[in-house]
Amino acid sequence: MLRRTKIYLRGAYGPGNLGDDVLLSCMIKILKRKFSSHDIAVSVSNLELARYIDKNINWIPLNAPVFADFSILGGGGQFFSFSSNLVNKRTRISIRDWFKLKYHQGYTFFDLFIGFLLRKMCGIGYISKKLAIFCVGVGPFENGFDIHYYRALKVFKLADFISVRDLESKLNVLEMSKKNAYQFVDITLNRDLWYNGTKKFVQRKERKKKPIVGIVIRDWHLNEYGAKVINDLLDFEKINSRYTCIYISFYKNYDTSILNQLKGRKTLVWDPQEYTVNSFISKMKELCDVIVSSRAHGVLLPTMAYIPTIAVEIEQKLKAVHKMMPLSTKIISGDCLDNLPEMIEECLEYNQSFVDKVNNDIEDNLLLARESVVKLENWYRHVK
Repeated sequence: MLRRTKIYLRGAYGPGNLGDDVLLSCMIKILKRKFSSHDIAVSVSNLELARYIDKNINWIPLNAPVFADFSILGGGGQFFSFSSNLVNKRTRISIRDWFKLKYHQGYTFFDLFIGFLLRKMCGIGYISKKLAIFCVGVGPFENGFDIHYYRALKVFKLADFISVRDLESKLNVLEMSKKNAYQFVDITLNRDLWYNGTKKFVQRKERKKKPIVGIVIRDWHLNEYGAKVINDLLDFEKINSRYTCIYISFYKNYDTSILNQLKGRKTLVWDPQEYTVNSFISKMKELCDVIVSSRAHGVLLPTMAYIPTIAVEIEQKLKAVHKMMPLSTKIISGDCLDNLPEMIEECLEYNQSFVDKVNNDIEDNLLLARESVVKLENWYRHVK
């Protein structure tokens, strides 16, 4: 059976990754303005978790072939490759077990066969009349002209519409494909798409004598520099006993090895079966005085909830999100974590000035985030 749909959404979506889940929820809300639920199909890696986000649209296994009128590549950091000496070992399984695994993930034999043919003939596993790339991150490509570079180049050349979330991504698209991309921001900066206004995020909680620092963890296998930064953050509490640390996982399935190391220490773990986005962010605000994050949405979401947040520059993406909210966020290089306590102390001076800075950053970004949606809607409205 062919998987046919009116609109097909594909991207770097978990689910089970808070940042991806918020992006995905925002995209579904945008698409439902124009399309009915049964006309929307989305590829994800975990069908069961995805249904907690929306039970009415068509969830499709990540690499199953799809035939659509319109396709949109969304999500966050969609196109990149890092140079790494780290070995991420994969467990080898038999062909029989591989087929059983794919069956449990929702694939049919037809999916596997047609998907294989499409990727061999076309280089991508889906076919659509029109293709848009929406507010994604592009780069860096530290390995030069590798398979990830050429995958990105292929879809750029196929796309009728390209928008990106930051200047570096815009320049990368232009250099690679000679195409001009619209530059906007991360769509979660349109807080109307995910924020529950009844939550009084702006109120500061009563702080205990010993400040509580929330550290957004991240299992990093992409390069040795990033792995060292993560390890340094995990040791932060041992070196700085004046703080209590809570370790926050945005992606339980990916952070398993770190969570195992943290047994016996305080953790907060995102689970779409247990929390809504708003209830999880509210929990972060209830528990933490300051957030330290090497994840992009670990910077954006808490800051929009008026939690003072420090971005740890583990990759280009963190610098980009700081530039999106330059007044209300702070950024520190992974090589300068000795200065982190000083920066935390500055963040603890929570006052009306900080609230005003958050509001100013949100206001500036809201216009761009809304404009990005208008551009996308004009694209599929005028495509026949």
